Amino acid sequence: MKYQKRSSEEQIVMSISAAGALCILPFLIIRIYNQDWYIALLNFTTIAITSGLFAYVYLTKRTLLARWLLSITCMFIASGTIWLKGPDQIVWTYPAIICLFFILPPNIAALLSAFTVTLIGFLLFSEISLLDNVRFYFSSLITFIFSYAFSDRMLYQQAQLLILSYKDPLTGAGNRRAMEEQLISTVQLQRQQPPQSKACLLLIDLDEFKKINTQQGHACGDNILVQTAALIEHLLSSEQHLFRFGGEEFVVLANNDLEQTINLAENIRETINDFQFEKGIHLTVSIGLAEYQFDETSFEWLGRADTAMHQAKAAGRDLCCLAAS
Repeated sequence: MKYQKRSSEEQIVMSISAAGALCILPFLIIRIYNQDWYIALLNFTTIAITSGLFAYVYLTKRTLLARWLLSITCMFIASGTIWLKGPDQIVWTYPAIICLFFILPPNIAALLSAFTVTLIGFLLFSEISLLDNVRFYFSSLITFIFSYAFSDRMLYQQAQLLILSYKDPLTGAGNRRAMEEQLISTVQLQRQQPPQSKACLLLIDLDEFKKINTQQGHACGDNILVQTAALIEHLLSSEQHLFRFGGEEFVVLANNDLEQTINLAENIRETINDFQFEKGIHLTVSIGLAEYQFDETSFEWLGRADTAMHQAKAAGRDLCCLAAS
């Protein structure tokens, strides 16, 4: 059976669900042994819910409903245990707050945490001293602040990693993964839109680039790739996206008609041809242009652009060739 990698949200929900069920199970056994039926029912209900949520996420890979139900369960078990067993169970407040920040976005978790602490404080107000009330709210506030800061930082780092995972580290253009996903998305959109709505693909190859790496060194070659990406990016509009396909090849996905994309291809070719790179290097590019044909796959579309690019090279380089329909 092929292993399927799970998202971080799935892992978090499943981990907290499993940990909750396993941690509460010993307490359930103790409650049954002591014939403490009300709290035993509360523990049993919690174990049933968390186990069910674990199975639900494991089988469906859906987390939205599971996250909300798990959050409500955390609030329910904390406040319910303290209500039934009194101030001695106040310690359940802190893991409940922490779990909320792991499960939900920080702002929503903050609201639910504040509600939970207020509810528990109301239940305990007449049962503990003023000093103990102050201690409870202060310790809850410290837990709240650290949980919020950790959750917010974790989400920020995840967002940064996601951005980096779609960028080529050298040029800053989109990488191959970003290109493939964007192509698939564009193909799906093209199949839904009317025939007059077009998209075009440019496959750009730097002519005789291997000679530059061999004669001038890879550091010089890398600098030229960075400069080339910057030159192309400068010519693009918001409807046009640049990706590094690999090596010395770039792809431009243009949500424009054929005439506009031909003009763009010529602008790119002329701009690079006229630019003076370091060490007096003169560079040309061969470009293959393919307009999307209805019902073709992204792989077929890219293949036609690649064929056109090789035709441009065979015809003498420094050319732009249009792919056959």
